[in-house]
Amino acid sequence: MTLWVVLWWSAPRTTSSESESGGDPSVAELQDESKEIRLRSGAALAGVAAAFLAIMFWSTNALAAKFALAELGVVQVLALQFGGATATLATLRALRSARARRSGETMQGSSLRLSNIVGAVVVGVIGLMGTIFLQYLAFATAPIVEANVVAYGWPLFAALWAALAYRSRQTLAGVPLAIIGYAGIALILGSGTNFGSSDGAAAGYLAALASAVCMTFYTVMSGRSRVPAETFLLPATVFGMISALALCLTGFAPWLWTSASLGAWVASVYAGVGPMAGGFLLWSWAMSGEGAKRLTPLGYATPLLSTVLLLLFGEMFTAGTLLGAVLVLVCSIGVLLIDRRELG
Repeated sequence: MTLWVVLWWSAPRTTSSESESGGDPSVAELQDESKEIRLRSGAALAGVAAAFLAIMFWSTNALAAKFALAELGVVQVLALQFGGATATLATLRALRSARARRSGETMQGSSLRLSNIVGAVVVGVIGLMGTIFLQYLAFATAPIVEANVVAYGWPLFAALWAALAYRSRQTLAGVPLAIIGYAGIALILGSGTNFGSSDGAAAGYLAALASAVCMTFYTVMSGRSRVPAETFLLPATVFGMISALALCLTGFAPWLWTSASLGAWVASVYAGVGPMAGGFLLWSWAMSGEGAKRLTPLGYATPLLSTVLLLLFGEMFTAGTLLGAVLVLVCSIGVLLIDRRELG
């Protein structure tokens, strides 16, 4: 269904001004207008595709955490996760630099002022490192299904920000959709087992909520930044890796060499390579330009898909969870329909 909606959304269409105009535009004008529509539709479709790919990565994050945290400590998992993300982003940066040198091009962002770069790094540290640290703390201390849903409830805050910041019909129309999506999240949250009864669960839910706030901050600010995404994501992953290793070396969370299986180690590294490096890079691209005010409610698909994966791998299923998933799907499809109307 999602693929059908995206294909229908990107199909060529005639604007109302074309059908109502009584003039006889020249061939050159028609060609220019057609080219502009194709470029605009192509860029918008690329942004939607990038957003959905990021969501695909993020939907596997909780499942990877489930396997990793079952055998490794949370700080160990974070160290491996940030290490995998750092290696991925550094490799991409090196390949990009080598390609620029071969072609004689100037790397994007090389002419930016130091203040712009420092500001972007702050966005990366708060947005990426803060989100992931708090998210995995929530996964380790609260029931993972409920913590996952709360942590990925950040599109509600982003949609409310867009409505207040832009005050357009499109962003205001996204508010009811955000409410519908969050109602779905609330149903999934309320349908979980042992809600609020686990030791440390309250702190875990607070960590999940704080993670959602950090992710909202990243979504809003990364779309405004002129700095390439890896420029502020790479320092954030390096800082996160060093911080996690420091916690281990200082004895605050000692590294325990247990008999953890290879699967736990692979899951930890994958969480850095896929959901962290790949997901945040793709989301940064999707949020550029006006993406932050158009596409953020699509993030509601993340708790939907991740909850489905967790249920398939042994978490309890309830009718409330199913109804919540349907509401989240309605919210995501509604965003695409509004986006198509605005482009049309």
